[in-house]
Amino acid sequence: MGFKRALLIAGKGGTGKTTLAISLAVHWVKKGLRVGILDANLSSPDVPVLLGLASQGIEGLVEGIEPSSPVEGLKVVSMGLFLHRPSTPVSWRGPVRHGVLKQFVEKTHWGDLELLVVDLPPGIGEELLTLMHLFREKGRALLVATGCRLSLLEAERLRGLFQQGKIPVLGWVKNMPQGEGKIDLPLLGTLPFDRRVQEGAQRGEALLWHHPGSPYAHALEEIAKRCLEALRQPSPSPITVTARLVWRGG
Repeated sequence: MGFKRALLIAGKGGTGKTTLAISLAVHWVKKGLRVGILDANLSSPDVPVLLGLASQGIEGLVEGIEPSSPVEGLKVVSMGLFLHRPSTPVSWRGPVRHGVLKQFVEKTHWGDLELLVVDLPPGIGEELLTLMHLFREKGRALLVATGCRLSLLEAERLRGLFQQGKIPVLGWVKNMPQGEGKIDLPLLGTLPFDRRVQEGAQRGEALLWHHPGSPYAHALEEIAKRCLEALRQPSPSPITVTARLVWRGG
């Protein structure tokens, strides 16, 4: 595998984890790091849509996959790159999904990356279990939640699963905050709601390429800094924390 560390970004659907994954990757590339994005959501692969990447067609899904590179220093692999239309459904069963993800991780020409950002599918499923096994040595997890009760419950389930799989959890990010609930893990930062993020996604543009001075970008910069510091630690301490869910409405 041509990368030093993998960051698995997980959370309930609708928490904005795909946008966060892209934003973090873009930020680190702008800081001079060599970064990859693996879109592990095989059924709804939205990373190419959000980045405005054209499909290579199914012909590109061969031994020795060439990732897309929208900017220098960033490499992207997604099932969406190999579909003739973004709306094409993917309804594979477990063994096929496992094989495709294994191929994405091990057979892609990633080059010499410093970090691979993995955008996981929502919740807990076969893709997550496959990737936890593939990244059992290089993987670290980052949880995303909005602060509402159901979002926090799902983050708590994910935290427990990562702990069982011995994948260290760096902490969590509160995105588009709703309610005052929290998880007994380090809070790496809170991302404010920014309408331009949604507008940029509609155009296939990452916010940080066009609005580097926005409140969202400033908050993201602090999160990226803290996350990178935790990633560089050989054994982050949060994995030993016993999580406790606190709920205060919302």
